[in-house]
Amino acid sequence: MDRLKKILTDNKDVFILFALSRLMVAVVLLVTRKSYADVMQLFDAEHYRLIASEGYCTDGITVFFPVIPLIIRYLGDAGLVIINHIAFLAALIILKKLFLKIKGESKVSGMLAVVAVSPLALFTSLEYTEALFFLFTAAAFYLFVNKANPLLMGLLLGLSVATRNTGSLLFFAVFIGMVMRIIIDKEYKKGIKDIFLAYVPATLISLIYPAFLQLKFGNWKVFMDAQYSYWIRIPSNLIKTTWISIKVLFTNIYQFDGDPSTIVLFKINEALSLGLMLLVIVLIVREISLMKSKKSINVSAVVAIVYSALFIIALGMTIRDPNIDCPTDSFYRYYASLFPLYLGIGRLGEKPVRISLYITSMITLITASMFCLGVFFF
Repeated sequence: MDRLKKILTDNKDVFILFALSRLMVAVVLLVTRKSYADVMQLFDAEHYRLIASEGYCTDGITVFFPVIPLIIRYLGDAGLVIINHIAFLAALIILKKLFLKIKGESKVSGMLAVVAVSPLALFTSLEYTEALFFLFTAAAFYLFVNKANPLLMGLLLGLSVATRNTGSLLFFAVFIGMVMRIIIDKEYKKGIKDIFLAYVPATLISLIYPAFLQLKFGNWKVFMDAQYSYWIRIPSNLIKTTWISIKVLFTNIYQFDGDPSTIVLFKINEALSLGLMLLVIVLIVREISLMKSKKSINVSAVVAIVYSALFIIALGMTIRDPNIDCPTDSFYRYYASLFPLYLGIGRLGEKPVRISLYITSMITLITASMFCLGVFFF
């Protein structure tokens, strides 16, 4: 009881911001005149519900990883929504602890506010992966930073991969960090043991879904192949994707369906994707510069940098065919789940955080409204 009271007392700001993020979603629903039940069924939720009821009946839906469908199957839609709300709240608390550990300052409310009003506000309220993915990755990183409970960290890394394939990027980044610790810190005697304790469960959990796909479809990477065949994506790379995004934004080469309103929406989408990518790159460069100025290697910062860099590269590996559809749809909400983004913003200072808060809230209000109206934009 005393521990619970302490958590509530120490995290008053977190609970207030969490409540405000839920209120923000309620306002969007009110403005768009859409019911929560209707919005709950939109887009990806339809596929997760199908998998929960009928399993992976076609190779096209293998791109949706199993954690969310399993929760729906055994706990129902309401169960998943409750879990997502709790997961987002827990992630905010962990993010606060992370920031205090990294920067050692008590003023973290600004950074947490940016998280609360980000696109996570909407997607963590729905049957989507954002809440659990954000929690699993942030919690795993928190345990890495504190050199605590490698077994639990491994379980969280494995679950992040089973929730969304980009969890594998943190899986790889943390491994690099653990190896670096062994090399740099001669006093770190249990490094090899910690790697074993973390990466046996992390690897086993990560391999369950590919093994299942191999047994069912005879192809462990069918979820990757389906991106090209079923979801009309084309192979790409970061440079090519960025160049196409720039052309979509500043030219009329790609007309899509020719509808002016659609073209404008896709231009907005590309602007968001490019802006967020640029922000992450700036934060990466800043962290590297800080380490150079201090003439020391911060292993935790290296993990965050590697994870963020791999994240950007991975997003550019496939795009939608720009002659048919929006090239980088969903990129903005994927960036919203990148926890180092918020840690980096928080380290910029009060004024940049305040500016980020205004911009992020506007992005969320606009994109969440479009989502609720059923506009295929996100």
